[in-house]
Amino acid sequence: MIGWLVEALIASTILMALVMLVRAPVRNAFGPQVGYMLWLLPLLRLMLPPLPDGLRQAAVTPISRASETITIFVADGAAPATATPAAAGLSVGPSIGLIVGGLWALGALGFLVWHLAGHGRFCRRLIGSAASVEELDGIRVIASEAAPGPLAFGIVRRYVAFPLDFADRYDADERELALAHEIGHHQRGDLIANWIALAVLAIHWFNPVAWRAFRAFRADQELANDARVLAGRSVIDRHAYACAIVKAAHGGAVSAACHLHTIDDLKGRIRMLSTSPRSRRRLVMGGTLVSTLVLAGLGLTASGTSAAAALSGKVGDTIGVDLQSVPAVPPAPPAPAAPAAPAAPAVPAAPAVSASGAASRHVFVRQVGKDGKVNTYTSAAGGRFDDHAIQQLVDDSLRSAPEVTSRRCVDGVDGGPRQYTLTTATGSKRAIVICTNRIGEAAATASKAAVASIDVAAIRRNAMASAFASVRASRASIAANRDIPETDRKAALADMDQALAELRAETASAEQD
Repeated sequence: MIGWLVEALIASTILMALVMLVRAPVRNAFGPQVGYMLWLLPLLRLMLPPLPDGLRQAAVTPISRASETITIFVADGAAPATATPAAAGLSVGPSIGLIVGGLWALGALGFLVWHLAGHGRFCRRLIGSAASVEELDGIRVIASEAAPGPLAFGIVRRYVAFPLDFADRYDADERELALAHEIGHHQRGDLIANWIALAVLAIHWFNPVAWRAFRAFRADQELANDARVLAGRSVIDRHAYACAIVKAAHGGAVSAACHLHTIDDLKGRIRMLSTSPRSRRRLVMGGTLVSTLVLAGLGLTASGTSAAAALSGKVGDTIGVDLQSVPAVPPAPPAPAAPAAPAAPAVPAAPAVSASGAASRHVFVRQVGKDGKVNTYTSAAGGRFDDHAIQQLVDDSLRSAPEVTSRRCVDGVDGGPRQYTLTTATGSKRAIVICTNRIGEAAATASKAAVASIDVAAIRRNAMASAFASVRASRASIAANRDIPETDRKAALADMDQALAELRAETASAEQD
């Protein structure tokens, strides 16, 4: 669990940095809505579970290429007197991991509680000081002295708040556009998106990249909402909207509410208002590009891939915890004493068992590559490797898997002529032989039989009859349709009669052949 969490935090941080790098070019090329979609990438990565075991092994375990030789030896014996440094590290690792995980969870919980409490106080202050309340499309519109500017808040009970001097500072067009902007946040689900983003920020509460990413996300959210409000509006409306943004500019803290604007990116936002809207084709291209980028990012950073394992391995080396280790199996409880029994014949002694309960065996792996280089790996006591990839290689190699080969089989020596596969066993090792010559002969015989059974003349006659019936049905339909002008109907019937005559002649020719 700790290893997956570390991989998810690192991968989502990398994806946040990637989104911050490409958001401006994507927004300029395809529009603010497409740029806003990029923030799905780090969110989906945090929600992505680890790869299944089969895919994890395929992604992490080195693939043995042709001409590479893997030899595995297993030796049982007494446990060494002293544990290796790697084994000692594994015994200390879980306690350090629990401490780090506890500190992280405490910080995330404190972040969420602080924001929930602060947001609750802010909302109560807005509602408690409301001078007037109206309702528009199920959204309560209030004027409150606690509102620093136009803003939207609330998910279950939805509100739009304006300052008390809103009517004095803004003209009619500016008030209408500001109201459309805040209602747009509710209609687009931006308040829900903000709480999700705050939850992601709580997970990354210690990460400065995540704090910058959150502010960039909020800026892209406002730009996307601006584009929605101004879609199809005139230049005069755009100017009035820019004036409303400038009047509402204020410094705001991290919050779940949607303010009309903060001063973080005022120049960039005003500049975006002067750009022309993107065509539908450009939006589709941008959506396709973002979808491809999201899928590629998730595939490359998923937990269980070699890249993710390498990242978590480096972090584990830094903090002194093996994040890829498998916890040792606890010792089984002692069995109750049994009554004395007659002496039994002596049996071979079982392998010695260490204090941790794992058999004191050692596994040796000898790998010869195509270049002739020899690599030798030795496990710790208990047969486990510190290297996750080597451990997966050993686990896969020790499984009994049949050896599959293909060759030409000889009748009488390799079974009968209809036996296409041969199975042999030597001890626990099975081998499967595929008889390529018998399969080829059977396929050729079946193909000849299929060709011989085809009656070309019958197929041709059936096709002619089907075409003749179709033309006759069409002629009858046209003749019965009185909605067609008389001249057009006669011309169509004449064409049908000519087609029927040609089909009759062709059918007669086919029967003579």
